[in-house]
Amino acid sequence: MSDGFGGLFARAIRLACLGLVGTLGACGTTPQSDARGMDFGDSPSLGVAENIDVVISDKPWTYFGIEGRLVETPSYRIFLTERDPLVSRRAPVFLELALAHYRTLLGDLPKPGGQMETYILASRNQWAALTRQLMGDNAETYLKIRAGGFASQGRAMLFNIGSRGTFATTSHEGWHQYTQRTFRQPLPIWLEEGIATLMEGYRWDEVSPERPIFLPWANVDRFSRLRDMVNEGRQFGLEELLDQRPQDLLNVVDNERALDYYSQVWALVHFLREAEGGKYRQQLSKLARDANQGYLFQTIRSNSSQLEFAELVRRRAGPAVFRVYFNDDLDEASREYDTFLQRITATGARDRVVAGRSPLR
Repeated sequence: MSDGFGGLFARAIRLACLGLVGTLGACGTTPQSDARGMDFGDSPSLGVAENIDVVISDKPWTYFGIEGRLVETPSYRIFLTERDPLVSRRAPVFLELALAHYRTLLGDLPKPGGQMETYILASRNQWAALTRQLMGDNAETYLKIRAGGFASQGRAMLFNIGSRGTFATTSHEGWHQYTQRTFRQPLPIWLEEGIATLMEGYRWDEVSPERPIFLPWANVDRFSRLRDMVNEGRQFGLEELLDQRPQDLLNVVDNERALDYYSQVWALVHFLREAEGGKYRQQLSKLARDANQGYLFQTIRSNSSQLEFAELVRRRAGPAVFRVYFNDDLDEASREYDTFLQRITATGARDRVVAGRSPLR
């Protein structure tokens, strides 16, 4: 799918915001999302013991005279100039297990057809040169990104910002890469970005340290900003949040309100998965399936006003999707959401988040 699906500017600011967040953290033992029962295509020898081998081939790759590697896995072609062994060695398994996570967190979603291309470059200068080469006239938009990278047309282009941040970025942008390749219709921005922030949470398995374990709550930076917002009373109301887009919140002084947005959509997707005894969880899975299969717009058109539907198509924003799939009574949903925010930011909640556990349990 083309990048117009998400909007060039939205893609460009995504990691400008993510890159400002800092280091993500997680530890402890919680229910895991790993390789068990996942379909990795024709992986030569994928197991769940200490070592997972997903590499099909590993060949030299030269980029502007810089020696790199092209590593192929069942689902990815990974172009690397990054030589930090912690990043380059772990990237193939990380990407394959991240993809398994994308396909199962919201229900059963399909694997993409063919391999996806992911670039992990050693420096921003290398990344900028490749961005100019591959993105042509659109490159200047992406070159505004301060840290991390972006996903466009099913291709992820990343650069090293330190091991922890690089892998969090890889997982965030990998979700966008996946939806660009497999979803016939786009999710609204608040949901697309909210799910991507859930994908940032991970830790390395203590027993098998080459294997990531994905824990959607394990995102201390998103949580800390959210808690500050709630304590200071500056959070978006639900209807306002649904109508916002991160690119509309940037200004020449700082990106603080855009960072607030990312923390709140992170919380909103947790709300849809867990609040009120999980009453919205099944509909969240249905929404993801409908977007994947191309039924989302027809569903919204049939169950909302022309104005709301037009807003969804034009801006990928507004309340239409929430009203149709979750709760037509936004006042009731707002009360539920506000209660949820208070509960997940209450005293003691941070310890659970650090351990990758839900603050509700």
